[in-house]
Amino acid sequence: MPQDNIRPVGRTTLTQAIVNEITDLMMKGVWRPGSALPSEKELAASFGVGRSTIREALQSLVTIGVLETRAGGGAWVREPNSQLLSGAFRWGLLLSPHNLQDLTEVRTSVESECARLAAERRDEADIRRIEESLECMRRHRADDPSFMEWDNRFHQHIAQATKNEIFINLAGTIQSIVRLWYPRAYRNPETKERAIEEHEAILAAIRSGDPSSSIMAMRFHVIEAANRLNRVLREHTETGKEP
Repeated sequence: MPQDNIRPVGRTTLTQAIVNEITDLMMKGVWRPGSALPSEKELAASFGVGRSTIREALQSLVTIGVLETRAGGGAWVREPNSQLLSGAFRWGLLLSPHNLQDLTEVRTSVESECARLAAERRDEADIRRIEESLECMRRHRADDPSFMEWDNRFHQHIAQATKNEIFINLAGTIQSIVRLWYPRAYRNPETKERAIEEHEAILAAIRSGDPSSSIMAMRFHVIEAANRLNRVLREHTETGKEP
């Protein structure tokens, strides 16, 4: 049975490890497009984690288009001709130190333009949402999952301020991938402080209505964030430790 291929994971990896294991099993053909995954209860027992961890991992995979939910409950592997699967699924599965640069280039282009348009089109409600997400990042420095969630929202609120539905959707897809990969870089408290400082500069530029400064602030942040993650991935490659 497919469950026989599942290995329990350590408590330190949890959601990220579950996401990695599920996608690995799909790549091996254990679960093929159109097939149903075991129930949350069965997956929790097989992986040796709580159902809330399974639920969070499945939701991450639903968000980026790898899985879908259907009436009556349960998670199913999406067909490969899905629009989301053709993009986010490949990015999410193939991201490594070797092609992190590809994602960084896409992020730089999309999110810098979002910052520029946000500086030109934002209203007071947009600024409040961006400010609130940054304040929540400050409050949740010690809580990695919450910090990452508010980091994602900060970028999504900037995309919403563009008033452009395509940019909003693109930014949402990018942040779904970021949500899977970047938490490992936030285990260093200094990294969080740098991220907050960079977000503050982005907010200040957008609030002032300065498109050029907004582009530069966002570009600097995206590149620095990628550099931080790349250092963690290199360390993992060199030492064999879980990043």
